[in-house]
Amino acid sequence: MALPPLVSLKRNVIAEPAVAGWYAWSYLLPPFTLAKYLKGHYRNIVESYLEEPEAHRTALEQARFQGGPFVHGREGSYERIRDWYESVSGQYARLYELADAIDELEQKILPGLDGASMEPVYRELPEPLAGRVELFYNRDNRTPDYRFIEPLFYASPYFDPGLQQVRFSTIEQDAREFALTTPVLEYTPEQVLVTVPLASPLLDRVFAGGLSPQELDGLTADLGLAGERAETFKGFFEETPEPAAAAPQDAPDTVEYVGHACVFVRHRGTTFLVDPVVSYSGYSHESDGRFTLDDLPERIDHVLITHNHQDHMLLETLLRIRHRVGRVVVAKSAGASLVDPGLTRILGALGFRDVVELDDLDTLETPGGTITALPFLGEHGDIRIRTKCGWLLDLDGTRILFAADSTNISPQLYAQVTATVGQVDTVFIGMESVGAPVSWLYGPLFPERLERRLDAGRRLKGSNFEQAAAIVDTLRARTVYVYAMGQEPWLGAVMCVEYDEKHPAMIDSDRLVAYVRERGGTSKRLFLQESIAVRP
Repeated sequence: MALPPLVSLKRNVIAEPAVAGWYAWSYLLPPFTLAKYLKGHYRNIVESYLEEPEAHRTALEQARFQGGPFVHGREGSYERIRDWYESVSGQYARLYELADAIDELEQKILPGLDGASMEPVYRELPEPLAGRVELFYNRDNRTPDYRFIEPLFYASPYFDPGLQQVRFSTIEQDAREFALTTPVLEYTPEQVLVTVPLASPLLDRVFAGGLSPQELDGLTADLGLAGERAETFKGFFEETPEPAAAAPQDAPDTVEYVGHACVFVRHRGTTFLVDPVVSYSGYSHESDGRFTLDDLPERIDHVLITHNHQDHMLLETLLRIRHRVGRVVVAKSAGASLVDPGLTRILGALGFRDVVELDDLDTLETPGGTITALPFLGEHGDIRIRTKCGWLLDLDGTRILFAADSTNISPQLYAQVTATVGQVDTVFIGMESVGAPVSWLYGPLFPERLERRLDAGRRLKGSNFEQAAAIVDTLRARTVYVYAMGQEPWLGAVMCVEYDEKHPAMIDSDRLVAYVRERGGTSKRLFLQESIAVRP
């Protein structure tokens, strides 16, 4: 008797992670940053929506408000969001207490310190922080500051994996609403919201597939699903397609642009994936030739993350590929602050066990080459964020720099880098030369609202033409590729940017492409997918 076929997730099933009811991004994993965003951002959004839903609907009819603090309503969503918010308010009380404690420390306790011993201050700390923070003065001996002792927060009641969920549904087109400002709920019977820790091995079994009917039944039960919701969940699976032939160990080396800032590299059989943001497959885009989740190998030896923004460290993709990943390589964190929580611990809370931190100019050996962390300035609104770097990948002498959104604000930096590491053959760089105000992302973490004038001048932006051209010239790069900067159609869930040819980012990137070509080099602004030929 033939055995029943094995099943795997359909190719167009999306799995959206959530924390405390909101689309999950990295700052919702550490308890202290989650607490601040819940109190100072998400609570305001949902209460504003419940008070004036029509104002949110009207705002979202205007392109300039996409990505703003507005809920994407749909039929029946008001009642669902109202009922959900009423039911969970008590669950978040502890996190609100933690946020209040941080506010008390920053707004009342620290401002009263004048350089005297901090020893008695520890006895004044509110309970959520007591024993979990270290206080200190900066070098002027007057400006007080603090750091979180992060492991103690992850081991505390303030870190609650019970607030973590994944919503499964299908998509038939690229277009998705901006996800970061609308509660992640079951809005239709075709959606299934599963309460499961994001680090759970159950999710690896879901995404790896190859399940027998009995295994799928058991997995469904382990996820706490029953009745119609269980049947809907099992409907997301189909007969496992024939696996593509695995690339042989001696497969040709390849560099593939995957979209946005994501690049896949194979060298001597070792695989690398930079800033994973990968398109789904199995729907109407099949003819555009893009690189999708289906094109990833069964083993990704190294995932490289340049910095901790949601369009470079997309949890939705990372969780989907976790069972394939060997090692994650990240920049060294600075000091467990609100604006720069430890990325290694965040990845640990997501179930990644092999995470390596590299400091500036640290190098990691790989088969046939090295990974080196290069300094990354700018793009973070002048706040103290250390967890960022460019990755220099040396493949038997072919040298590729993934510069991410590095902003050449210090003209001497890349001269110093080149003097230390030498010439680079190929550069990938983002040129979002306008960017959002710093408060768009980090505002809820500030102790007080940043003055509008200052906010407008401190932006989350990449290099303009002059800055990028100086990077290219200094590195003596002959091949230069500009990321699509959020223009790919599947980026809408985490980015709301739509540029025409008159936008400064397009003008700056076009000028860079022309500049490199005029000097005999190869250059292009990328979009969707590109097979890259790199110089030997």
